[in-house]
Amino acid sequence: MEIGFASLAPLLPEILVSVGALLILILDTTAGKQGGSSRGYMAITVIFLLLGLVGAFVQLGGQPQTAAYVVDIDSFSLFLKMIIYTAMLLTAIAGGGYLNQRVSGGAEFWSSYLFISVAMAFAVSANNLLLIFVAIEFLSITSYILVGSIREDLRSSEAGLKYFLYGSVASAIMLYGMTFMYGATGSLNLVEIGTVFAENSTVHAAIIPAVILVMAGLGFKTSLAPFFQWTPDTYEGAPTPVTAYLSTASKAVGFAVMARVLLMAFSANAEVWVPVLGGLSVLTMFAGNLMALRQTNVKRMFAYSSIAQAGYILLGLTAVVNSNVVDVMSLSMNGLNGMLIYLMGYLFTNIGAFMVVMAVENMTGGSDYAHFTGLVKRSPWLATAMLVFLLSLVGIPLTAGFVGKFFVFGATIQHQYYFLAVMALINVAISAFYYMTVARIMFFPAEDGEPAPTIGVAGIGVQAIVTICVIGVFWVGMYPALIIEWANTASQYLLTIL
Repeated sequence: MEIGFASLAPLLPEILVSVGALLILILDTTAGKQGGSSRGYMAITVIFLLLGLVGAFVQLGGQPQTAAYVVDIDSFSLFLKMIIYTAMLLTAIAGGGYLNQRVSGGAEFWSSYLFISVAMAFAVSANNLLLIFVAIEFLSITSYILVGSIREDLRSSEAGLKYFLYGSVASAIMLYGMTFMYGATGSLNLVEIGTVFAENSTVHAAIIPAVILVMAGLGFKTSLAPFFQWTPDTYEGAPTPVTAYLSTASKAVGFAVMARVLLMAFSANAEVWVPVLGGLSVLTMFAGNLMALRQTNVKRMFAYSSIAQAGYILLGLTAVVNSNVVDVMSLSMNGLNGMLIYLMGYLFTNIGAFMVVMAVENMTGGSDYAHFTGLVKRSPWLATAMLVFLLSLVGIPLTAGFVGKFFVFGATIQHQYYFLAVMALINVAISAFYYMTVARIMFFPAEDGEPAPTIGVAGIGVQAIVTICVIGVFWVGMYPALIIEWANTASQYLLTIL
């Protein structure tokens, strides 16, 4: 098996981003004892992430191809890459100043940030179990480091340690599940594994343990119940920009890998994993929303909110159609396209919300509900933007959250999973209570509610990215045709690949 330069050409976006990460390390080693400028490293990060995003966008209309035998460059992986690079780019621009002030070792941080982006891009493209595991492990280990990167902050160190301990167990469980897949089929390729499981009944005994163990590992990455215990402490203790990419780009990777594994390796055994996903979805929605009701810290509330949102997203994968039964090309809702649309809308919504949280932390020194009291008087734009993001998370019409929920819930009803649809609607009503509690505090504080003293200001970069996210929320919500077209193309390819 020979791999030449021609076979690596489709990986140009990932190669460029890797070059940027290596360039930062090289510049740091030649900068002398004083080290290089964190601002300069941040600028390099932004430039090369932009190059990666442009490269993925250019490839979007091309023919599907496989690079180096184990990486699929297709419409599905490119859609996810655009989400990943966009999330990392927005977070770097808005959160760069915040990170440069607090994180020691700027070169190590920003090079790791770029390497994480590459790992995520490979994870969503991999058709090979070994590459999937290596990419997710590289992403996880580097994320543990970035979560605990504020060494002077005990909460950051604690968050990194908890994330590492839970992540190590989850990785071992997922790897054990993959050994069942390989042992039963003798292949690491997802399509070949799916073919063996579909045609050879003697290996069916390995399907149930493989699905359960792999889902447990990926459930950790996507914050599904009951694998979400790390999420609140990690989200609260990590630097806020790191929390932003964990809740968007990293979560998208988990769902993308889950979709590839289930639809390519276990497509013929949907009767095994669909009930599992349905049960996890309901459990995740209720766990996230009910626990979010009791929170008094906005950052921690968003952690539980992200758990509930993962439950909604999982409905799309639960209600995915079987291409052997219906013509997926004729369906406007195939489940998988709903998941992709939801992830795109969630990208702008959650990054924007966490950037407002970061701005409030800079302005007041904390992210408790009390720090948001009367925010509209101190920063009318940040308060208005946060209201938009909260409405999108609820799923109010004209926002990205509504379009995502419409396609996900629509696919659920189309499949006649009425119980799941009712449970989802109940949870939307529950979530509206705690989201609107934050809105009330910002706009209509209690008479005895004293605003936290202002000790800083929101930077221009933060306000610019918050503005872009608001525009993104309304773009997906009011003019979703382009996103729907991309999601349809991406989902139809993966559903018909077998």
